[in-house]
Amino acid sequence: MTKEKGPRPLSRRSSIANKIITDLNKMSGKKVVNLEEIKEGHKMAEDLETSVTSDKELARLDPLHAMYVFAQNRMDILAEQLTQLPACRKLFSALPEADDIYMPSYPPMSPVTSSYFSCWSLFDFEIGKDKESLAKIAIKVSQALSANQNLITLYQRMQESRMGLYVHQGTINKRIILKELVTEKEFHCISPSGYNGGSGELWFARIFPEPFPEWSMGYSVVFTTPYVLGRVKKGLFKKTSSLNDWQLFLDRTLGQPGEADRIKAYEQLMKYGLNRHYWNEFIFQSYANYTDHVVYLTGIPDLPETLPHAE
Repeated sequence: MTKEKGPRPLSRRSSIANKIITDLNKMSGKKVVNLEEIKEGHKMAEDLETSVTSDKELARLDPLHAMYVFAQNRMDILAEQLTQLPACRKLFSALPEADDIYMPSYPPMSPVTSSYFSCWSLFDFEIGKDKESLAKIAIKVSQALSANQNLITLYQRMQESRMGLYVHQGTINKRIILKELVTEKEFHCISPSGYNGGSGELWFARIFPEPFPEWSMGYSVVFTTPYVLGRVKKGLFKKTSSLNDWQLFLDRTLGQPGEADRIKAYEQLMKYGLNRHYWNEFIFQSYANYTDHVVYLTGIPDLPETLPHAE
């Protein structure tokens, strides 16, 4: 019999991930931690495409959406295990507090939807001098555990994602065309929430791209429940009247640097806000209405008088 090896070492890894992997290396030969339980979460993805199509629940979803749901479920399990380790537990103690404040679910309980908050807490909430998210740590640990590369690729695409502001350009072949402000990138998307919207709407949403170009799927997925940004006039929500207000907001917030600098500043703003809870607070304060498939927001972040629930 060959002696079981612990996690393989990584080069140039981040500090928290380094501590966790070091702990796992120390404990892999002991009964203090069951390393196999962590590995088990990755073994389920040895053949990702087969796993997605064979699972009854996932098989009912669009294939691209199913892949990302599968990956997020795996990451949720791994993140829960990681936050129990000493290197992570204290540093990520702010997440339960944020959960208590924003009560992520769905209106009328909270406008901070579960799909939005889960992505924020895994991919955008960062701590430490190296600005590490739970997803960044999970990717490093997964690499150390020699996890399935397809699963790691999905983790990486999810970590690279962010919220964005998109103008609805209509639909082609049942795919929604969303064009992003500032970057002017165009995305052909599905919206699993069931809300397809209409031309001229301004969406605040997180898009996951096609992760494996060689599969030639040709579309992206709006992973979060769409937030549609508009104005309330005489008690009625207007879905296509806030684009100019948001363009002025971006001009005020980003300034007028060169094109490349402006895009970089925009991407930073949309992923991290001007502070940790910037976009959480905006959603909480700007809530206007909802249906089962979409949440409506009104107001501009830096104009508190326009936010119906601002203090």
